[in-house]
Amino acid sequence: MLSTQQKLEFLRETQLFSHLSSNSKGLALICQIAQEIDYPAEHVLFSEGDEGDSLYLLVNGNVGIIKDNIQVITFSQPGDCIGEMALVADDPRSATVKTAQATKMLKIPRNDFYQAMTRDFSIAQGMFSVLNEKLRRGLSAEWNAMRKEIAQQESMRMAAEVQQSLLPDKEIDHPKLATAGYCQPADSVGGDYYDYIHLPDARFAIFLSDVMGHGYHSAMLTAMTKSGLHTQISFDSSVAAVMKAINRIAEHHIQTFMYLTCCCVIIDTTKQKLEFANAGHPPMFLYRAATNEILELESQFMPLGLLPTPEDMIYHAEEISWNPDDILVLYSDGITEAENPEEEMYGTDRFKDILLDSAGLSPSEIKQKILCDLEMYRSGNGPEDDVTLVVVKAR
Repeated sequence: MLSTQQKLEFLRETQLFSHLSSNSKGLALICQIAQEIDYPAEHVLFSEGDEGDSLYLLVNGNVGIIKDNIQVITFSQPGDCIGEMALVADDPRSATVKTAQATKMLKIPRNDFYQAMTRDFSIAQGMFSVLNEKLRRGLSAEWNAMRKEIAQQESMRMAAEVQQSLLPDKEIDHPKLATAGYCQPADSVGGDYYDYIHLPDARFAIFLSDVMGHGYHSAMLTAMTKSGLHTQISFDSSVAAVMKAINRIAEHHIQTFMYLTCCCVIIDTTKQKLEFANAGHPPMFLYRAATNEILELESQFMPLGLLPTPEDMIYHAEEISWNPDDILVLYSDGITEAENPEEEMYGTDRFKDILLDSAGLSPSEIKQKILCDLEMYRSGNGPEDDVTLVVVKAR
């Protein structure tokens, strides 16, 4: 236990009472009424919502301020003042205070504190000093948090601009082929990506990928995917080589519990053929103008980066004819898994019906009809996943 002299010396070293003279009657009364209490570790001094009736001065030990089950502040310096708002307001406690170790406190009840102020009103000056300091500290912390949030928002804005720049800046408008693409992230930065690459001999590569989730890490993998795609195609543009290169990027750079799905298509407009590979992505739709039917080009391989790929793994492409007025539709599951207010998914049947109804239109008009129908189906619900759509039509 502290002696009266030790308690008096301790009080005069605190911010609350440091300005008082040693012969202050108010300080002498505070010394008498301050209750010295030893608390064990993990003891709750008071809980959020409790009625406040005392302030506490830390003699030694460590206490944490807990808000919404998160420890936001720690007090460990002798003389730290805790719970002082109980002396100036009748509001319930705004947070929980809990000891982190065996802790000694001086507890000063509100009514006794007021009585001491009648003996020496300059005690109020100390209270204002403590409140002012905590207000300054709170404003500083709030400003720093605001600056961090602004910086983070600016970083995300720049990341969104970078990601948007990864997408094609213009559509293919060739005598034998036309395209229309769309990509809308669910957040400011997403994980979907599509691209067109002109190849020699009137051939075109169409690529679409979807990284699981959306956000900063998804966007970074998307950027690496584009870099790997263009680098690989400059050396070997075969579908098999492209898929192997993208898989290598996924395995080397992808984070745990992340993966990407993708599909790669090469259309030869001269030989009227289409080669494709699909790794875990939703089936592409191939509309046959001659028969007015839709084929589903299913996935042949598992998503990339999901599991280690065997050394003897060989990617291969499937080949199919590509005829005048045929339409190829690539998309992300942000379309088919979009929900209406009744939590029913958009699905593939409705998607294909729209495609059949609009097959005679241009790629841009087909794209617009699909997106308008999707928006109507969601009935105002915002997208929960990135939405990407690519429509390719043979002329």
